[in-house]
Amino acid sequence: MAKIDLDGIARDVVIERSGGSLTVVVDGRRHTVSNVIHLGGSFSFLIGNNSHLAFASANEQGVQLSLNGRTYARAQTGVDTDSPAASASASSDGRVQAPMPGGIIALHVKEGEHVTAGQPLIVLESMKMHNEITSPSNGVVRRVHIKVGEQVSFGHVLVEVGADAEK
Repeated sequence: MAKIDLDGIARDVVIERSGGSLTVVVDGRRHTVSNVIHLGGSFSFLIGNNSHLAFASANEQGVQLSLNGRTYARAQTGVDTDSPAASASASSDGRVQAPMPGGIIALHVKEGEHVTAGQPLIVLESMKMHNEITSPSNGVVRRVHIKVGEQVSFGHVLVEVGADAEK
């Protein structure tokens, strides 16, 4: 779960992926999103039959999303963008997901490698900024889903980290 700030009010946001569908839940209200197309620093998508174009940016203040003339800012307090988003099937499954669209410019781990919480796993470049993605917990890298040079979208599963005992 992440928090965004809209007009000074913190909102709880969860991204749920199931197969090819994507649902965004804002303060308990569900929005089914389809036909997502990544266009560099922007992306287009449908909610119902309504088409939208959003612009994402990252700077020293954090990540912002501009949509329909409004700017949504990720609240810094209590947000762990490296933790997997909650989904209908699992709450904490060790999946590390992309906190924003971008390109993979470095991969610091390989499958089977032991990692510690906070250890750098990946560097994701978005809007010309380098974002270090770290391990959410101690464990073993079970699966690497990306490679250097690959472009990923928001929520794309990058790696899976499992507990040592899961061998």
